[in-house]
Amino acid sequence: MPHRRMVTAALLVAMTVTALEQLVVSPAMPTIISQLKGFEIYPWVVSAYLLAATVSTPIYGKLADLFGRKRVLLFGLALFSAGSMLSGAAQSMGQLIAMRSIQGLGAGAVGPIVLTLLGDLFTLKERARIQGLFAAVWGLSSVAGPMIGGWLTVELGWRWVFFVSVPFAVIAFVMLVLAVHERVEPRRVAPIDWAGAGLLTAGLSGLLLIVLDGSALGLANCLILGAATLALMTGFVAWERRAADPILPIDLMTRRVIATSVAGSFLIGGILFGIETYVPLYVQGVLGGTAKEAGRALMPLFLAWAVSVTVAARAVVRWGFRGAGMVGSCFIAAGMLTLAVGAAYPSSARLTFAGALVVIGIGMGPTSLSFILAVQHAVSWGQRGVATGAVQFFRTIGGALGVGALGGALAWELSRLLKIAGAAGVDVGSALRTETHHLLPTGALALVQTSLAHSLRDVYLMMVFLSVGCLVCAVWLPGQGEPASSETDQAAEAQPVDIENLAIAGGEA
Repeated sequence: MPHRRMVTAALLVAMTVTALEQLVVSPAMPTIISQLKGFEIYPWVVSAYLLAATVSTPIYGKLADLFGRKRVLLFGLALFSAGSMLSGAAQSMGQLIAMRSIQGLGAGAVGPIVLTLLGDLFTLKERARIQGLFAAVWGLSSVAGPMIGGWLTVELGWRWVFFVSVPFAVIAFVMLVLAVHERVEPRRVAPIDWAGAGLLTAGLSGLLLIVLDGSALGLANCLILGAATLALMTGFVAWERRAADPILPIDLMTRRVIATSVAGSFLIGGILFGIETYVPLYVQGVLGGTAKEAGRALMPLFLAWAVSVTVAARAVVRWGFRGAGMVGSCFIAAGMLTLAVGAAYPSSARLTFAGALVVIGIGMGPTSLSFILAVQHAVSWGQRGVATGAVQFFRTIGGALGVGALGGALAWELSRLLKIAGAAGVDVGSALRTETHHLLPTGALALVQTSLAHSLRDVYLMMVFLSVGCLVCAVWLPGQGEPASSETDQAAEAQPVDIENLAIAGGEA
């Protein structure tokens, strides 16, 4: 392909679009709640985006094989931009959730197609160097995203956190149109697993509806919806076992190492997106901070994570998957416990939160890397892409379900506390911005802040249990010198794997 530099630059810009998205939006969420209301359903703003992006990702990969990378990536950028503009124009929380789903459907095409194009453009030797550039994009976005989101919310308004990504998408779109000249030759591929994707989306949506709106639906409706969800997920598993090219290979997922790593990554997703969603809410709703301060509150986590990943790659080589994963999980659990304790003492919470997030970031590096590398080491070369994608898939699904479940628990506990205090029906959204504090009756602000602090403390305690689950999963990983797969799986290995180089590559990614 000619113009490789221009294409690479376009791919970097395209990756920036999705890398910034969630991190820019997180600090603005308390402000959005105060203006659009809908505190009870606002976790859907995150969950709907993640669910749409995750389930659509493997479909876009198949479409790229059929119709070419360029067309699919351009479609994804256009759909993402449309969803972003519509999200910024939303007039209610329901509209925002619907528009975020459109945005997520566009985002599902960007990440995987960018990586696929990199594989087309560069040799294996060249790819290691290029991966460093894309790792830098994610690292820079993780630090700059919350700060940009906070600044935009305060200076220009929350709608700009959605508009800001559109210029990047337009630039990438134009560069790809001019630089990529793709000729797609007819090829035979297995049919797209539309049925599997539909069953999975419907099943996960039903599960999200139960965890988010279970109290409003009532016991009878929850039981009916739960039975339907169980039937859908059972049908999904049965279908995947006989699909020509399943969206999620069940036989691969049932291997011990892969099942363990997938479960651990699922829990990490719940912790990570839970922190991104509910720490800014504490900073603004309890401490009375601005959106800028809410954005800065997340920086210790991502800075510590970026540093720990570079060390974690070597730790995996020295201690093995189990050792590195257990050490990292212990750090995460300690950090989450500190976060919960800090939430009970608002006067010192800023300092406590900063220290807790640093500890969690230190643990995230070796834990997440151990789960990914254990999977990559347990399968043959021909299955490595599918297996790695499954880990990422479940981490995102864990984020969507985790944010939903934690949000449902938060809304229920906050409602209970306010009802006990005789303040049922008070506008919680007005307590999330200093500009709207005056709208609350006398004494109501302190009552809401105290109740929200207690409710969020309980949310952080639930996340402690998620981190303990990560530790349990890490215990089941292969230790130093142990085989990463069974004898049957080892027989399927096409070639030996250099674990040290694999760890270095995983750290760079």
